[in-house]
Amino acid sequence: MNTRRWLWALVPVLASACGGDAGELVTTSEHALAAAKPTLFRYRATGAAGSEMRYAAELPQEDGTTIVLRLEGCLEERAVRELFGVRRSAIAERTDVVIDATTPMIACPDRIAADANVYAEPRTHGLSRLEYRLDGEPPEGGPGRYFVIPNRCGGLMKHLGIAERARRAPAPPLGSPGWTPEPGAAPIHLSCANERATEPYDGWEVHAAWLPSVEFRWMALVKKGDTSFFVESLDGRPYNDLTDAERETGLAGLRKLLAVPSSWESTVVVPEDEEIQPDMPFFDVCLERCGAAGWVPAHKVLIDGYLECESGALDPGTGGCLDGERRGYTDRLELDGTTSRRAPLGGVVLDLPLCAAGETWERHFGLAGRDSGGTWMTRLIAAYNAGKSEGAAPRAVSLPCLVPERTCSVTLREGADLSTTTVATLTRNCAVDAEALEVRVGKRATVSRPPFTLDTAALPARMRKVRMVGEPEGSSITVAQPTCGFGTSTACTEAQPAILVQGDMTVDLEHLRLVSRAPTGSTAGPPAPLARVGVQASGSASRGLVLRVRDVVIGGDTAPVFYKGIVFSGGTLALHSSSVRAFTDGVSADRARVSIVSWPVAGGHSIESLAQPGLTADDLVDLRGQWLGGSVANFRALTLSADVQAFVVGMRVSGPMAVAWSDDRATWSEDGLLAVDSTFTSTPGYFDRESVMLSVAGRGQLNFVNSRVVNFGHVLRCPSRLSGGTAKIIFDRPEFDEITYGLRQGACTVESATLWDPTGE
Repeated sequence: MNTRRWLWALVPVLASACGGDAGELVTTSEHALAAAKPTLFRYRATGAAGSEMRYAAELPQEDGTTIVLRLEGCLEERAVRELFGVRRSAIAERTDVVIDATTPMIACPDRIAADANVYAEPRTHGLSRLEYRLDGEPPEGGPGRYFVIPNRCGGLMKHLGIAERARRAPAPPLGSPGWTPEPGAAPIHLSCANERATEPYDGWEVHAAWLPSVEFRWMALVKKGDTSFFVESLDGRPYNDLTDAERETGLAGLRKLLAVPSSWESTVVVPEDEEIQPDMPFFDVCLERCGAAGWVPAHKVLIDGYLECESGALDPGTGGCLDGERRGYTDRLELDGTTSRRAPLGGVVLDLPLCAAGETWERHFGLAGRDSGGTWMTRLIAAYNAGKSEGAAPRAVSLPCLVPERTCSVTLREGADLSTTTVATLTRNCAVDAEALEVRVGKRATVSRPPFTLDTAALPARMRKVRMVGEPEGSSITVAQPTCGFGTSTACTEAQPAILVQGDMTVDLEHLRLVSRAPTGSTAGPPAPLARVGVQASGSASRGLVLRVRDVVIGGDTAPVFYKGIVFSGGTLALHSSSVRAFTDGVSADRARVSIVSWPVAGGHSIESLAQPGLTADDLVDLRGQWLGGSVANFRALTLSADVQAFVVGMRVSGPMAVAWSDDRATWSEDGLLAVDSTFTSTPGYFDRESVMLSVAGRGQLNFVNSRVVNFGHVLRCPSRLSGGTAKIIFDRPEFDEITYGLRQGACTVESATLWDPTGE
């Protein structure tokens, strides 16, 4: 027998050096067998412990027959499946095979002799050979047997240690072939299925359910994750009263509606009594009668163990509901800027998603739409009031979209530089019909020079939603000082954005921490503010941009801070449970509706101007080196300019000028600014006597409810004249503390039950 061994890494060189005949080590039929699949089965054998179940494999061979391979000592099904890549196919028990000690085997652990001859072909789709000789057996004098293993069979290659065996084998003389079996040696062709593991199914399930505790009735059970409910009727007919064929058709209709894959079976279940929620309705779902004018859903509720109609009277003859009414739903604007759709039904409130697809819960539950009612401001007030009294509200049951939104999800590598990441790069592998882009940020990312830009012009035609989300505990995006001028290190004289949003779309920024990169080298004093705008966003003239910022921090606790925090124009900005710390402008907006909410109210979120510690009066310079210390107007925490309406809840607004209002409304029917449960304070150590809580340069009604005003030189600065009207300032249940000067209202009118005692007059 030829006992030369082969070092697998040298095969490509020697194959070309030896010529075609020497390099061709496998036959065409062997390569064809590389794609064959095994059949795993169980058989009963008698061992020392009596009768026991063991595993074996039936393997296709070169001559068209099969060979049985016993799996000695391989007693765990998981390990057997992993060995042959059989992750889904069933493993049946067989009694029609004879397996004894002469049957070839693979043992667990492996028992092939350590010095068995091996040939390892490096190509992924190639074949390797291993002499079939067990530990303790001497080398055979005859042809013997050997395994032929497809290299794609990772489980077998690893178990038999092919690569390690080849590395230990001495290299043959240059120009010699590797180990080849003796003529007449019998091959045992191994194979694997390489099935993909069954992925955890997190979609909808539909089952037939028998409920002995609910009038011994049959229903359909629908569930997904922690959400489950019973379908008592289909198109107005009780499921319990349908024929077997009609029930099968009904289950098939529900499966189709909920996009349950054919690989996921429907079964018969008997729910435990505690799974039956007394306040949850038993639904009537339409499959064919959704558009019928006369169809009114017959939803039921459980009362004292019996089913009654949620609306109308129960018809004992048909099980339907007489004189029932369709329940309505209401669209509710939430404090985080999203919109929820709610429908009270039975003892719960259904929280329905707003989905782009045509199939909706509203349609199949037979709900009638209702106008959401009220303006943007009144809807936010309603959400605030509902949030304060949520404990007394009925239980809310959230349902996901029937048809999930087509989202393209991209995960950035750890430490990715967003300056070199473009929308075109992110979307190049997205499906053409993708409606949303989700960008998942790792624990760390950077912005080195140009901004990370989201532009509708660069997005695919149907994609108008972008969600940029970090880790739940917050992903850190380190932003470097920009340079202006191609190929130079020239400092910028205008603040450059870190994140730039352009065009009409919906953008969600969540769980992000935008912080400055620590300056390199030593400085004589505190570092200059970062010449950056944290987020700059602008929509079109139609104001179709929606920017929702949730659990985001712009400007950390360390210097330098951003020159400006958020600059927004042309749409709707919702800042929820987020903080902004800047040098000049914290948040500024024009042509916009702005909601800034800290929730819960005691969440400790803030908008700050002049937030960098350790600055002296000489350090108050702009990016051109011009001194800014001559006016408090250069340092504004919240700037509301032309055509803006704003709602502020629970925030701490801090700066030499806390709020600057320059909108000019000739008439108004509601507040231009409504601030609730908020605290307004100046920046300690700067402009102590010149600081202003509210500067007004235009008409409108500004309302401060249950708010604190602390440590200002002036509460209000208002010009002596406002063209064509006035500005109305309302303080409802205010608290004033440490105010230097008394009220100087100018052309503004002020309503307040209490005022302050000035400390400096």
